[in-house]
Amino acid sequence: MFKSILRVVILGILASSSYADPIQDLSMQNYEAGWFPNYWQGQGPLTCRRTCAIWVGGVPESEVATDLIDDFESTSVCKVTRDPEIIEKPVNDPSSHWLYGNQFDDKSVCYVGTPYGVKEDDHYMCLCVCNKPDLIVSQIYDPIWNPGTGQSIIVVDITNIGALAAPISQARLLDIDTLANDVQATPAIPAGGTVSIVFTLGYWVFDPDAVLEVTADFTNLVDECNENNNTLTYAEQG
Repeated sequence: MFKSILRVVILGILASSSYADPIQDLSMQNYEAGWFPNYWQGQGPLTCRRTCAIWVGGVPESEVATDLIDDFESTSVCKVTRDPEIIEKPVNDPSSHWLYGNQFDDKSVCYVGTPYGVKEDDHYMCLCVCNKPDLIVSQIYDPIWNPGTGQSIIVVDITNIGALAAPISQARLLDIDTLANDVQATPAIPAGGTVSIVFTLGYWVFDPDAVLEVTADFTNLVDECNENNNTLTYAEQG
């Protein structure tokens, strides 16, 4: 009996966490997100959960709905427009206009509330959020000289714009001109978090100019949303 109750509690926790909003409230943290149509190669209409999984292997911007609507477990953010071809083809039309609504559970419909009632449409886009870590080099600060150690000190910010925490990894700084480099450990970074890493090189990097390249997750330890956005270059004249 106790095991049965415990199993129900655990399943309830897992169900709630699977629909938790991946974008935090009261925060301006970075996330990798985008709108994707609920049609895929002729398949559709799809729910937002299936849409995000099939397009980008991500999760929808969603939330538990049971506190507000008894009959549904989850709601996902969707948007509708006039032209269904924008969804079916799909088309990136900068001149299109949208209304935002909710897609519930397994109902492949976007419900949009207006002052005149609720508009229902089975052609819509879903807001999808990356369901993995995603490390980027968000800032390379101007190098400073430490006369005591005879080293250039370069401080770098690394940000996780994914939806899951990134484990410990390594980052590399490379001087493009001399090929000198420094590799430093990067601590675990929560979703949306940023850490500062200190690199050093044993000479003044402005000779006369500085061209530095920093790569997050240099040894590819982290399975990321985007493996092609790990590098940032700093180029300044001395």
